Amino acid sequence: MYYLTVIARLLFGFLLFLPQLLMAQPNSITIALKKEPVAVRSATFSLAHVRDNRPIRSNVGHILSNPKDYLTARLSDDVTDTFTSLLRPVLLPDSARVPVTFVVKNLSFSEKAKSDVQADGTCRLELVFEVIRDNQPIQLTTYTAQTHYTRTFGQTDRLEYVARRALENAAQYLSDWIKVNRDKSPALVKGIRFLFKDHILQQPTSDTVFYHALRQLTWDDFLGTKPPGSQSAASIFSSFSYEGHSHWVNGYIQVELTFRVFMLKSQSWVTLGARDDYSLRHEQNHFDITKMVVERFKQQILADNDMDIDDYNSRIQFLYLEAYRDMNRWQKQYDGETAHGINHTEQQRWDQKVATDLRQAEELTAIMTSNRL
Repeated sequence: MYYLTVIARLLFGFLLFLPQLLMAQPNSITIALKKEPVAVRSATFSLAHVRDNRPIRSNVGHILSNPKDYLTARLSDDVTDTFTSLLRPVLLPDSARVPVTFVVKNLSFSEKAKSDVQADGTCRLELVFEVIRDNQPIQLTTYTAQTHYTRTFGQTDRLEYVARRALENAAQYLSDWIKVNRDKSPALVKGIRFLFKDHILQQPTSDTVFYHALRQLTWDDFLGTKPPGSQSAASIFSSFSYEGHSHWVNGYIQVELTFRVFMLKSQSWVTLGARDDYSLRHEQNHFDITKMVVERFKQQILADNDMDIDDYNSRIQFLYLEAYRDMNRWQKQYDGETAHGINHTEQQRWDQKVATDLRQAEELTAIMTSNRL
């Protein structure tokens, strides 16, 4: 009788405890994304932050455990930590990469039964990509995608794969978007910076002599033939050109311009009776004037208020043409006032003027350039 009473009490207690056991049955599933960085080809951005702005952050949707019953899906870590661990290793800060904040608007799974053993599912990912300008977040673009999948009930590793690929596709989309829009999106570009270079490399066998302060002209550089009807004893053909390319550096379009101040040997000439230092000084001044004009051309580029990311190429070309006309005006004035070197008094004045103006132009260019850094 005693044993029956004990058994009855145990059975009664179990029946009372049974609802609690049923309530304690798992009604959620945890999705643990592998701590392996996503793959991004030729990344154009770095990860600044991840911010979770989802209305409901406690889960990432619901999945089927069988054709009728749903489980709440959760990530093993919060979305911010999960996405950061997957993105950060391949999106490290770099001067050529745009620092971007990932704002998560939605990450959710939804499923419906396909058969007695399979579910059709969708993973929806919504992101907003932001950059910081003047301490304020500025939206670059948005991304919304739905990844469809099929899995058998109990095959939860499929969910990890789908979530990872969704994030990977989003990161690749942003990288490609920045590549296309980097030089024209106001949100990406803080402004324009210029880097000036002077081409000074000489090739002894070349017809071209590039300007270099330590490489003064010699009469051996004048290989041309005096044209019929010319009244001059010597003549130099000097000119200038530029070429450039741009790339993104720390939020700026950096425009690298290489300037070539040159004279052509085959188009420069001297008569036999004019090969003296005085006449060579006159021709060197022509070359120095061209160099001075180029320094002022650089200054005009740096000071131009109409220079912006939309038309800087056309603005530089316009200033180039203005500088070219300025060079011709200076050369004509120099020859006119010195009578091509015959007027020794004016020649001496111009010797001093050209030396002073060139030195001051180079100094001013250096000051303006350093102030823009």
